[in-house]
Amino acid sequence: MAYYSNHNLAYDFALFEEERRAHAAPARGSRRAGDKPAASSGKRKVNSNAEKSAQNARKSDSVRESKVKRIRRRKSNFARIGVGVIFGLAAAVIIASIIHGQVQLTELNQEIIDARTELSEKQSIYTQLEMKVDSSVTTTAVEQYAKEVLHMSKATNSQKEFIALSAGDKAEVILQEDKNLFERIFDAIASLWS
Repeated sequence: MAYYSNHNLAYDFALFEEERRAHAAPARGSRRAGDKPAASSGKRKVNSNAEKSAQNARKSDSVRESKVKRIRRRKSNFARIGVGVIFGLAAAVIIASIIHGQVQLTELNQEIIDARTELSEKQSIYTQLEMKVDSSVTTTAVEQYAKEVLHMSKATNSQKEFIALSAGDKAEVILQEDKNLFERIFDAIASLWS
């Protein structure tokens, strides 16, 4: 039993010998629970001791096998649970990221729709204001305002004065004289101060 207490089953070849034990078990004890021993001689006591030790060996083998099977089941169950948890978490993260992306996409689409409706409203207001300005600033409206409010009238020929130029238009071109180096430097410094 001390061998199995540390649960190290790496070199336990008895686990692979199930077939031999299964065939050997009926030959050792073919006695059933209701059977009685045939004779009570001294040999029978030796045989009964041998049978008890064989039964104890079978019980210890079956206990060992059940422990080994439980250990194997535990190890495989922990591995299955671990793999299941990892895949579950990965699936949850993927689904959460997809949902988060869809929420952001929906919010951005709603912002675009709101901005487009606001733009169309502003364009409508701009068009209305432009039409009001155009209707209020016509030449007839300006003339009417000038006549009624400012008491102005159109100019007549008696109010006009004509100026005649006898010489005509003139254009003069002024040529600059070349300046020496010192004058250019002085002009550059003077332009900095002004």
